[in-house]
Amino acid sequence: MNVLPAALLALAVSLPVCATATESTQGTWSYEDDRGGLRLTARTADQTVAFYTARGFPPAMIDPIRERCFLTTIVTNRSQDVIWLEPARWHFGSPAGEITRFDRSWWNDQWQTLDAPLPSRSTFRWTLLPEQLDLRPGEAEGGNLTLPRVDGPFWLEARFATGPARDAAEILIRIDDLRCPAGAGP
Repeated sequence: MNVLPAALLALAVSLPVCATATESTQGTWSYEDDRGGLRLTARTADQTVAFYTARGFPPAMIDPIRERCFLTTIVTNRSQDVIWLEPARWHFGSPAGEITRFDRSWWNDQWQTLDAPLPSRSTFRWTLLPEQLDLRPGEAEGGNLTLPRVDGPFWLEARFATGPARDAAEILIRIDDLRCPAGAGP
């Protein structure tokens, strides 16, 4: 695993703890320390389409899925404190600027417009990373994050509040050189 050393910025409770990770194997990036872990795996359009097609999604739902970049994400809490999973606090960017994540409400609007079947909507919702979750010591959570397809590398700064009241030192993990799999677009 090719993980850069963590740069600890914990000079005070209000300052974030920052860690940087790089790609560990093609298409998978991860960071782990004694507080927790973050792992992202980029899925090709073919992998993603096969998954949802096998679950009976109609073609009208498959088309918008095929056009997006899916990152299967796993967050693990190895600390003795609460870590807050809140993807709305995460920022993706590239040399061209900020990259806006497609959240649950965006997908719900798409499925409503397409009059997608309720069982397929439920299945899709189940595969997404939760929008907010308090991870207790030893817990892990996974799901997909969806982004527009980006040509070239991009980065993620994932911020995690900690403590039951979100008042302990923030954790900041930066992962550089993320990529949507080449040749996997619409």
